[in-house]
Amino acid sequence: MNLLHKEEKEKFNKGEDAEYNYRPVHTEIVNPKAIDLNELYGFFDDGSPPQWRQGILSEVLKNMVTEKQDKSRWIVLDGPVDTLWIETMNSVLDDSKLLTLQNGDRIALTPNVRLLFEVENLKQASLATVSRAGMIYMDLDELGWKPYFEQWIAGKTEKFGQEYGERLTEFTNKWLEKVLTIKKTHCKELVKTSETSCCRSMTKLFDAMTGNL
Repeated sequence: MNLLHKEEKEKFNKGEDAEYNYRPVHTEIVNPKAIDLNELYGFFDDGSPPQWRQGILSEVLKNMVTEKQDKSRWIVLDGPVDTLWIETMNSVLDDSKLLTLQNGDRIALTPNVRLLFEVENLKQASLATVSRAGMIYMDLDELGWKPYFEQWIAGKTEKFGQEYGERLTEFTNKWLEKVLTIKKTHCKELVKTSETSCCRSMTKLFDAMTGNL
């Protein structure tokens, strides 16, 4: 959407007839399992009198809904789903789109705000939660590592030229698939990794070793 917005803006600057159908998207990423429930949504401390301490998620949402609505704002909840924190989000996922906090504050989502849950599985999610969200399932085995690698090579080609990209492609065709096959059939992993994850690690190591970060 950011790329489409950029294209529309370039057409408008050139004097061409262009409609702004796509707004730029700004994202905030939160791992809900990296902190406890109080730190996520907010809590009353043990003071006298008790003082309300704002949670990270509630603070991010509050900032999003009070900003101008000229851009889309997405909050990406990147972490495992469990009943401790996801059930509190059910009211936000309803048609009311309203988050109610312990101190009585209510945060209503504006039309430009969206919540994305990036999770490995839904084993701990209730039917109520699952029924409230749209699902996109990405099978790593079917998707494979090649789309990521092709994107990485395309970026290198744009930055360093066609010949550089062709050499990387030649290297990939000759060695990478063979190495991944050997890893799968002959190696034992202490922690199981996907082929895509291995390719990402390899590209980052390559960039670090060649100084092309």
